[in-house]
Amino acid sequence: MKVTGFEFLNPGLSEMFRVLLGSAEGESFDSLFPDLRIKCGTAKSRGKNEGELVWQNERFCWRFIPVGKDGAVFLMKQAGDREFLMESTLDQITQGIQIYDKNGMAVYFNPATRKISGIPEDMNVEGRHLLDLYDEDEEISTILTAIRTGSPVLNRVDHFKLSTGRELATVNTAYPLYRRKELVGAVSVDMDQQYVKKELKRLREAEDALAAFREKGEEIRFSGYTFDHIIGRGMADAVRLARKAAESESNVLLVGETGTGKEIFAQSIHRASGRGRNRMVALNCAAVPETLIESVLFGTVKGSFTGSENRVGYLEQADGGTLFLDELNSMSMSMQSKLLRVLQEGVFRRVGGEKDIRTNVRIIASCNEDPFAAIRENRIRRDLFYRISTIMIDLPPLRNHLEDLEELIRHHIRVNDRLFLHTFTEIQDEVLEIFRNYAWPGNVRELFHVLDYARNVADDDVLRPEHLPPYMKRTVGPAESSSREAAGPGEHHDFSRDTLQDIMDEYEHRVLMEALEHFGYNITKTAEALGLRRQSLQYRIRKYGIHI
Repeated sequence: MKVTGFEFLNPGLSEMFRVLLGSAEGESFDSLFPDLRIKCGTAKSRGKNEGELVWQNERFCWRFIPVGKDGAVFLMKQAGDREFLMESTLDQITQGIQIYDKNGMAVYFNPATRKISGIPEDMNVEGRHLLDLYDEDEEISTILTAIRTGSPVLNRVDHFKLSTGRELATVNTAYPLYRRKELVGAVSVDMDQQYVKKELKRLREAEDALAAFREKGEEIRFSGYTFDHIIGRGMADAVRLARKAAESESNVLLVGETGTGKEIFAQSIHRASGRGRNRMVALNCAAVPETLIESVLFGTVKGSFTGSENRVGYLEQADGGTLFLDELNSMSMSMQSKLLRVLQEGVFRRVGGEKDIRTNVRIIASCNEDPFAAIRENRIRRDLFYRISTIMIDLPPLRNHLEDLEELIRHHIRVNDRLFLHTFTEIQDEVLEIFRNYAWPGNVRELFHVLDYARNVADDDVLRPEHLPPYMKRTVGPAESSSREAAGPGEHHDFSRDTLQDIMDEYEHRVLMEALEHFGYNITKTAEALGLRRQSLQYRIRKYGIHI
């Protein structure tokens, strides 16, 4: 028995298999479908007239129908896993996807297209012409232009009416589809114009924020801290190890509570190293939005549609120098994975770019908590930790070296003498006693803040207890508080000295300090996190003499 021809009930299958089956005409039926006779015979012996087979790597359902002495076999194409996976993928895309054949007849609409166009889910679009679905000019239709010209049509704005009467404006890109150099159809990617406007607005805001962070990075880059700026015998061991780190090219991890001087150590190591003549760029990982940090680090390539500009990232700016990643434990795990790849391979790509860029940069990172606890809690990748902590330096909190208090006080008063009307030439013993019994959760940074507050409210050159912030009136021993705790429920207060307002002021001040430090002193982000208006937060900053 020979094959004399094929008849297709489905035009789509005709397009797919006509060329292949055309060459099979005249062939023996058994040689073309070697397993079908066996399958039919086996099925009939079991009382069945249908089954499945795989031919030319495609899945078919067959059905035997008795005709005369023998019979006829119908083959029906089945959707395989590949088609199912591809269609399921298209269904998940948030942009509209429309596929048409070369005659402009709809083949597939994904759910996003129906949502954008307002086409009901139960409305069948397959087999309908585009102009039956949309009231638009054939000459300016994106998809019909791609079919007519055989060329892509990029980012065209279409205004048209739906068959339901609704007016719509979309931004569309269409691509012609070819099989063996023959045009078979086209696919379009559509976005609602309002959605595009929102995305462009978001991108512009991101670009503005990116520029602001770069300006801040420029300021940090040229700060001039050296080891001579680190005061106190309690820091001697940390300084000794940091000097050794400056002699090597290894990455460094600085571990210390907020306000212990991690940035001063980072700049001191950089300036004393062989890279000291090159740039040091600093990034506060806690202050950069997660959606922006990749662009800040890697840079961006100008896009034809998004409007992104060509911007050099911090990794390129720091090439040959040092990149300081402050509060690394605030960086997302996904971003840590991308950073790890850069450290392992020494190459990266700008966001939106296709070119590998090689970088020679030393990483100094900081962490304001126990890094091993952060690893256990999946906030720092273990493999990244080993890459950046070749040398790990612990910076002690101020409460562990209170013997340095007077030296730190006199140093700060001396170097900032020009900024204030009064310069303290005398410090009363009661003040030093309060300082020695205070926990200093903000460490040296908090000490300097307290001194600046006192110099603003003092009437002469003697530092007295009444010049201290209200929350300093209560003495707190080092064992009573840690750097991560603020005064609150469960702590004991001296009610013979503290009023309720004093206690509340102290608590509010500590919460403000912790929030400001966490968000890199960003007023907007801190206000949002605390549920305050910017004006309310700024009032409290002035109230407590907090210097930003």
